Amino acid sequence: MDTRSRAANWTGTAVGLCAIMAMGTPVTAIAAERMITVGAAETVRIYPGGAVFKARVDTGATTSSINARKIKRFKRGGKRWVRFEVVGKQGQNIAMERPVVRTVRIKRFGQESKRRAVVRIGICMGGYYKDAQVTLQDRSRREYPVLIGRRYMTGAILVDPGREYLVKPNCPGRK
Repeated sequence: MDTRSRAANWTGTAVGLCAIMAMGTPVTAIAAERMITVGAAETVRIYPGGAVFKARVDTGATTSSINARKIKRFKRGGKRWVRFEVVGKQGQNIAMERPVVRTVRIKRFGQESKRRAVVRIGICMGGYYKDAQVTLQDRSRREYPVLIGRRYMTGAILVDPGREYLVKPNCPGRK
């Protein structure tokens, strides 16, 4: 290949790359338009049951978690399940039973590691609903009984960390 052919080939490649990069911008803008913007704290609705909770939106956390107490593991049909209680925004105790998706080991500095059950719970924030993996833990000393992690938010939610309570849970048809 002579110098002129190489230059033409390179120019064609450069123009093609520029076109691809330029096309990426509108795709990103379209994706962002479909996402909802939430604040650092929001109100969420949890399913089953539809109870409302205050939630901290945490982009640093991978998995969401919920304040659970009276956690009891048991077997049903040969599979691992867990029974627990959550306390809704109005102070009501809500008993739940869910199959265990997995168990995680949480390493704590200067303390023994803890094992936590992970279950699937429906979460509604704004108009966005997703069955999310949630760890069960005692969050009773925390201001927010629910922590929303990245796995729930990815591809659907943008976070404005300087604002709070931008959306209300509105996911019709959920029970």
